[in-house]
Amino acid sequence: MTEAALTWHRLPSRVLMLRVLEVIKSFAIPLVLLFVLNNDWESTFGIILRVGILLFLGLDVLQKFFGWLNFRYALDEKTVYVIDGNWIKKEKSLPLYKIQSVHSNSPFLYRLLGVVELTFDTNANSDDASFKLAGVFPNEAKRLEDILDHVRHRKTETASPIEGEAEATSEPLSIEKPESRLLYALSTREIIIASLTSLSVFAIFPVASTIISSIDDFINLDGTFDSVGDWVVHASIIAIGMLVLSVLLLSIVIGMVINFLKYGNFRLERRGDRVRVEKGLLNRSAKEIPYEKIQAIRIKETFIRRWFNIVGVELVAAGTMDELKDESSTILPFVKRERAMTVLNEHFDQFVWSDTLHRLPKRSLWVKLLRISWVGLIVSGVVLYFFRDYAWWLVLLWAIIIGGRLLSYMTTRYAQNGRFIELRTGAFTVTSFLTDKPRIEQIQVTQTPLQRRFDVCNVLFSTRGVLAYELIEDIPKQEADAMLNWFSRYTVQEDMKTPG
Repeated sequence: MTEAALTWHRLPSRVLMLRVLEVIKSFAIPLVLLFVLNNDWESTFGIILRVGILLFLGLDVLQKFFGWLNFRYALDEKTVYVIDGNWIKKEKSLPLYKIQSVHSNSPFLYRLLGVVELTFDTNANSDDASFKLAGVFPNEAKRLEDILDHVRHRKTETASPIEGEAEATSEPLSIEKPESRLLYALSTREIIIASLTSLSVFAIFPVASTIISSIDDFINLDGTFDSVGDWVVHASIIAIGMLVLSVLLLSIVIGMVINFLKYGNFRLERRGDRVRVEKGLLNRSAKEIPYEKIQAIRIKETFIRRWFNIVGVELVAAGTMDELKDESSTILPFVKRERAMTVLNEHFDQFVWSDTLHRLPKRSLWVKLLRISWVGLIVSGVVLYFFRDYAWWLVLLWAIIIGGRLLSYMTTRYAQNGRFIELRTGAFTVTSFLTDKPRIEQIQVTQTPLQRRFDVCNVLFSTRGVLAYELIEDIPKQEADAMLNWFSRYTVQEDMKTPG
């Protein structure tokens, strides 16, 4: 690596401040306990403990300082170079054409100090294939993204690989920005409706439990609990009703605040050959997924939101890093089903949805009802042996188990439409899954003795790249055999192509 021929950049000094604040945050609880609530410097053990905490704190701050001091990066027309390390310096280089996507993240402290965290993803599986710039100025982030856009544009226009090009010249880069098109933006009304139809309305209970538990560690609240219990026993029905209503309203408000902070200013855009998702008020994040890496589409419907015809849409993408996989895959968190299908049909037309799906035969219902529920049996045994007074709760347990199996039978659908496979599975939460033959890695058919008696089986589909699995249960054996035959026969040359 010829350092003299490159222009090297450091992270801003305020990034060091961020890292020091993160260290102090991680040591906040022991520091408060040892130096504020119990500031005892008389015992030898107390002195050793406090000195040890201060030494660990100082060592961690020193490590963050050298990590910031040693970190440098540079770019030429083909490669990004990075020097990193706390005590031991490491050097690595990464060709720009291998970078598939750039993810930006701006937590509250980052936005307060005016910096952005960038993650460059090559969609490879090795740990060193991707790297972060944990704090750069927005104009620098924009410059880096523009350079990558220029490289992608050249990659699509030239037939020869990027690494085989001539050496970079001294002329400035002519950067052509890809066309940006807004596909969807969440409205305030949608976020409010989604908050009312999600479990976030119960967010007050774990929050209150955490606060009470933290206070109880230092202040005994047993007397307070007894007073509250006496008030509930002697209070009128109207007073208790007002209390329950107040708690419910407060919980709804907290749930709305959480959803607004998480999904405020949500935007789904298409930029060139990739889809981009931006969201968040305090913590702003932006994720990208290349179209060629999309392996499948999932549509999720929770039990409550199904009543309001609200769905969430996720993309199954090959090679996305584990830490970004869940967030980057959600492209529509909660929208009306009709609107979601419009977006998918217009802007993700490489996937074709079936008009008609096949239902399971009636014998599949018998298999589901006769299948042993080990959870139900174990819980029933424990309750009947140790807690017979509460045995009547088992009626509710078995009602949920049987009801879930009935719902699973009613909602399960499947279709093989040309080169596409579409599945609809689930009970209380229903998932629709769509992919095509070139993106399927394998199909696995399994059959239990009970299923063999009724001539049904399970089929497991796995997609290419970082494997994603989708299982459909209790479909007719002849249908499963037809799927295997369809997957194993390549009669069209296009089927032999491997997307992504």
